[in-house]
Amino acid sequence: MNGSKHDRAGARAEAATVRFAFTPAAAYVRAARLVAADVAAHAGVASGLLDEVRQAVGEACTRAVLRHRDRGIDELVRVEFSIGDRFVAKVTDNAQDLRARSGDRVGAGVAGGDARANDHEAIEEDTLSEEITLIVLGGLVEDLVVTGPDAEGGTTVSMSWPLPGSGSAADH
Repeated sequence: MNGSKHDRAGARAEAATVRFAFTPAAAYVRAARLVAADVAAHAGVASGLLDEVRQAVGEACTRAVLRHRDRGIDELVRVEFSIGDRFVAKVTDNAQDLRARSGDRVGAGVAGGDARANDHEAIEEDTLSEEITLIVLGGLVEDLVVTGPDAEGGTTVSMSWPLPGSGSAADH
């Protein structure tokens, strides 16, 4: 990504992708946020949106870490940033279920009906936490999609932001 981020005619250089994975621990969420902001800045995301990118990626990574923790999953949380017509951030966990489906009303139904009695409060708290995270993400990111579980068993939070020259009305 040397040289200018895009030429004067608005044509983008070849699309780029940055991928990494981290151990599902809260200590690594900060690193993911910093990488997100740096890659977004290099991609040309408007400086006024960089805090939004950083916060949204942090929320999505925290959600993934909590989903792993709740299910005792030690597999890595996967993060991918794509630079093309838009800056796209994807955070994928490996949890098998999806408590708050993207098409469901947030807050409708609380998982835990089949939970052991001593786990009930923790499940309700974690479900509420996940629903709140999705509400926060929905407020931060105009282009937000939650998909899954996929064939590999995880859910993906996909978010995108406009880049200069992408033809979006939201470009700065």
